[in-house]
Amino acid sequence: MKSLIIYFSSYKNNTEKIAKVFADKINADLINLKNLKEIETDSYDLIGFGSGVYKERLAQQLFNSIEKLNLKDKKVFVFSTSGIGIKFYNNKLIKLLVSKGATNKGSFACKGSLVAREFSNNKIFDIVGRLSEGHPNDKDLRKAEEFIEKVIL
Repeated sequence: MKSLIIYFSSYKNNTEKIAKVFADKINADLINLKNLKEIETDSYDLIGFGSGVYKERLAQQLFNSIEKLNLKDKKVFVFSTSGIGIKFYNNKLIKLLVSKGATNKGSFACKGSLVAREFSNNKIFDIVGRLSEGHPNDKDLRKAEEFIEKVIL
């Protein structure tokens, strides 16, 4: 199965770390949208889409790129990193992919480190920042490997 992982990672490269784990595990090609505008997906059987969470949502660059792609009958999966590491943020992207005719094979999320004061002086962000420190860690990377193994079954 020929695989591609398209991601946007710009803050601390937390999402890129996860994308590379997936790519290494399934021998996938990698595209960081930060460096590329045009994407060709016709020759791929499985396509992963990932982003960090920026201001409570996945990167707009990812949504803009997907709008241009023909994903009919493609197998896809979604992944993200955020200060709290929950899959909730992936839902909007999954809905878009399915609306374009893709088959969702799974959703993965884990914590990614952040410096809270860069986003807000609100104390709740300070707590989230402390809890996310050092992520994605070895445990997160192992969970990413386990996830991608299930996706390719």
